[in-house]
Amino acid sequence: MAHVEKRGRNSWRLVVTIGYDEKGVPIRERETVQAKNKTEAEKLLTIFESSILTGKYVKPEKITLNRLFQIWDENITDGDLSPRTKQEYINIYKKRIKPLHGHMKLPDIMPIHILNFVNGLKKDGARLDGKEGPLSASSINNCYKAYNSLLKFAKKMKWISHNPAEDIKPSTPEQVETEIYEPEDLIKLTNYLSNLEFRWEVLVAISLTSSARQGEIAAIEEKHVDLDRGGIHINQALIVKKGVGVVLKETKTKNKRFLSLPVAVMDMIKKLIHIRTQEVFSIGNKRVWKDHLFLFGDVFGKPIRPDSISQWWGRFMERDEFNELGLKRIRFHDLRHSSLTYLSTRGIRPKAVQKRAGHTRIGTTFDIYGHTLIEEDKEAASHFDELFNKPAK
Repeated sequence: MAHVEKRGRNSWRLVVTIGYDEKGVPIRERETVQAKNKTEAEKLLTIFESSILTGKYVKPEKITLNRLFQIWDENITDGDLSPRTKQEYINIYKKRIKPLHGHMKLPDIMPIHILNFVNGLKKDGARLDGKEGPLSASSINNCYKAYNSLLKFAKKMKWISHNPAEDIKPSTPEQVETEIYEPEDLIKLTNYLSNLEFRWEVLVAISLTSSARQGEIAAIEEKHVDLDRGGIHINQALIVKKGVGVVLKETKTKNKRFLSLPVAVMDMIKKLIHIRTQEVFSIGNKRVWKDHLFLFGDVFGKPIRPDSISQWWGRFMERDEFNELGLKRIRFHDLRHSSLTYLSTRGIRPKAVQKRAGHTRIGTTFDIYGHTLIEEDKEAASHFDELFNKPAK
């Protein structure tokens, strides 16, 4: 028998009855945790009860970082971290954190341990790929975030009263200068698209005109295409999950959006849907993913892997005909940046650019495309000069 008791604001006691003594008095294990509401507290109660019933329960003061990692791994879901981020944190823990601190008990981990961990990543020889030099600022930041994620979970479970990682802040990663295509480059590329295999022509055209992410483009289905409104709905993405393969992930509500597309691109999509429908009909019961009709799936209906798009783009840039275009080599993801930069230099309002990009915060839009928006803002301000430069009557 288990239940929760409210102790104070955001504080709950988890109570699990594990048996009775010789006098019939219940023997209980208790633990105080932090939770926003009863529903969240009951979720933590389930974890607590399960650990007791399976014999995995350890008194908080005896929990090691290795044990914390196991519990974190079992209970952190897609709603807490994206599968990709979680897998990255798992790899960081196993390769970097565990060898140093895995044996340590939670109460013994101090801010100095986190500081030494971060500083160690800044030294020559910290890389695991055999290359010289320290890790990049962004890699160091990711290692810190992995460690912090574990300790935040421990604090939430009330196994520690304070997260020592909160006292240490790694260096802010430097903004990497993004390579983009200028308007004249985009014209060269769009003029060449018809020379590509049709599905790749459509895929690149969608990338350039929708500014959608790679995984979002790979996940577009027939049902997401709105021919009447002239655009596509972005409400899911394809990701590659280790040990599972390609899986669909629903886009967070705040990032779902409708993207209007040029008439020419919508005509391409309409033609591609017809081709895909014919392929599905011809394949019959050999079809997989039967409840989905992906625009960029294979003849059997299997969706394209998001990372294969970048791989194809890399091969495309190796072709002689690409070199003849006189275009610089950029990442496929930078087509998205090129698209959004193009819009921001065409006087499109920052809020509209934010919506198209699928950014939760407009600050993110300004961080990435602010330099172009600032130039537009300066140009706008220059129009007021005429008010002040006219001779007085």
